[in-house]
Amino acid sequence: MRIGMKTVCLSALLVPLAVNGASFSGDMPADFAANPAAVNMTQEPKVVVNSGRLEWIPFKRDLTLWPSLSHDDKRPTPKPRKVMLDEPLNGDPARGRELALARDKGYCIVCHELPGEAWPGTVGAKILSFKQHKYPNELVFQQIFDSRAFNPNSVMPPYGTFGILNEQEIRDLVAYLQSLD
Repeated sequence: MRIGMKTVCLSALLVPLAVNGASFSGDMPADFAANPAAVNMTQEPKVVVNSGRLEWIPFKRDLTLWPSLSHDDKRPTPKPRKVMLDEPLNGDPARGRELALARDKGYCIVCHELPGEAWPGTVGAKILSFKQHKYPNELVFQQIFDSRAFNPNSVMPPYGTFGILNEQEIRDLVAYLQSLD
């Protein structure tokens, strides 16, 4: 079976879309990278070096009940949420960096280029020298919590609304971003 690059990119973006306690009913879209015979149906593409082929390894969690970025995925998702940040931020930049690299949490590096990492990111804005933009903490917090509050068509996962990151973890990510000179 041939897997197109579009499917590979979409499946790579599925990693952070883990919704705690949410249920999505309906059929899986045809371009959803899943193997119904596997214990964990969702599969992760891994490039076989110098072969031009992919092999599929199971995720630790089954993501098939959660939303995907497929245009064919018509299952309902939670509505966008606008939140207010109570200052002071009290975030830990070191913990924020760990979350940005954690495959089971933020995994920001899949889409964004981070300082000191060889991974170039895919679709997100570069967050190198983030501090120079002087974005208010509240704006950055909302963007991570649920960017759909600003742009309903955003491909950035709504980490807070979907329960992927808790409030303190988002505060830690904001502190990390605001520390990047």
